[in-house]
Amino acid sequence: MSRKIVLCLAGIFTALLSYAYSPAIRQIKVDVELFDNGSALVQEYWDVCVASGTEWYLVRDNLGDIVIDNLQVSDESGLQFRNVGEWDVDRSLEWKTGKCGIVHKRKGVELCWGVGSMGDHKYKVSYTMSNVLKSLNDYDMLHIQFVSPGLSSAPQQVEVRLWSKGRSFDTSSCRAWGFGYEGRCDFVDGQMLLSSSGRFRSNSSVIALMRFDKGMFHPVSQRDTDFQSVLDKALEGSDGSDEDDLSPGAFLAAVLFLIALLVILAVLAHRAYIKSILGCREKEVNWHRDPPFNSDLVVSNHVLKLLGKSTKGSSLASALILRMLYQGYLDVNKDKKGRIEISFNEEKGVPEEGVCASLYKMMLQASGKDRILQEKEFSRWSSSHGKQVSNWVKLCEDEAKGRLSENRWQIGWKFSSKGQEESRNLLGFSKFLNDFTLMKEKDTQEATLWEEYLVFGALFGIADKVAKQLKDINPELFGEVVNCDYDTFTVLVIRSNMLSRAILNSSANYAASQAGQGFGGSSSFGGGGGFSGGGFGGGSR
Repeated sequence: MSRKIVLCLAGIFTALLSYAYSPAIRQIKVDVELFDNGSALVQEYWDVCVASGTEWYLVRDNLGDIVIDNLQVSDESGLQFRNVGEWDVDRSLEWKTGKCGIVHKRKGVELCWGVGSMGDHKYKVSYTMSNVLKSLNDYDMLHIQFVSPGLSSAPQQVEVRLWSKGRSFDTSSCRAWGFGYEGRCDFVDGQMLLSSSGRFRSNSSVIALMRFDKGMFHPVSQRDTDFQSVLDKALEGSDGSDEDDLSPGAFLAAVLFLIALLVILAVLAHRAYIKSILGCREKEVNWHRDPPFNSDLVVSNHVLKLLGKSTKGSSLASALILRMLYQGYLDVNKDKKGRIEISFNEEKGVPEEGVCASLYKMMLQASGKDRILQEKEFSRWSSSHGKQVSNWVKLCEDEAKGRLSENRWQIGWKFSSKGQEESRNLLGFSKFLNDFTLMKEKDTQEATLWEEYLVFGALFGIADKVAKQLKDINPELFGEVVNCDYDTFTVLVIRSNMLSRAILNSSANYAASQAGQGFGGSSSFGGGGGFSGGGFGGGSR
């Protein structure tokens, strides 16, 4: 078995064993300042819980002509670690405390420092990298893996920021792609920001590929190739550098073994992540009869995504449409052929600014001159307004994160005890609505509460099921709440779901088109082959 496979197995075994002590990587932030000659100053911030091992290490392989130097490490106490030069991984915990160093290998280096003690730590790591930028025949480029797969714990959140003093990174002179993770790759305020949208998998990484017009930088390192060949290789996801010499049977056995361990590790990591949001195991959550997060649909939708409970499509839009109907901003009518139409109550005006107002305005634009939104009208409109729809999807995420912070439901990247309680209430409310037929009639005779049941039912993707249960309990009250008959309401639910799917499809298509051209947008989990830096493994050992 090749050395690469052995190292992969060792890294996964280390991660699996350390899980028994509940290690965690809560956040990784990487700040990369690029200089005119193509070198870079990298500063990394690691918010972690150390539960085993004697040291923390970062893998930086596939360096080529890149040289890493000037390693500096400090921790949350302000202690500046002493750089001892060549690092000895076999020394004791006590010897490594307050020290850092570099292990030099055939293909790269490992940046190491002593963990000091078990428990929570915040490490700041800085180092320089020469020849990060490459001068190509037609453009200059950066192609680096900044966060490696196979870390001892799957990070909960990762952010990489690239910038250069006196230079603005934007689409007038740059292009950018993100690979290896689920998240975003955006030009923001003259900088490039790569950010994850959820917890990493065991095999997630962060690979940045940037293209710069000639003249922005003057890299020392040169490569005789065109940028398109680099991009093609990255989009294919193959770097063509496999040097292993394994028999097919041995390789297959190793791969199957790795997959099995990765599955186990992923399940364990997922359970730990869910527990960090709920404050308990998922199966310990009980029924909850009232809407969570002060009935905030935007926040509830975001937390559902974090819990892996969101439905297919943008169910948030369906829920917001029902709420606007109950609040009088929208009306439901039928045309001469009995088809459902959505009209706009101009006397009521536009909902307050934010996600709901933006959705209302998009629907109004799609309705055309007659201001009546007919079947498939929004789907046709959204197909040619991808940027506007995509901006709405991003606004939903931004507003959710802002409200979580404002209400102290989430502090930094941790859910507070109050936030965990509301998250349990969210999951419990979903369970309650799914088991609604078990309720007694006397507990459900309140019109305003029924409205919330239907709205959140739409968010959970079970509005039709909730509607049927409510109608069976009290048909008269159901008609009063929805202001239409049951059949009309079920068609309305279908229509709102179609609109939601149109939002999802339009946003995804727009993001794919933008990312493929390097204008920013969603990152790609696969691909990225041909990068420098990175490798496999890292974390505690």
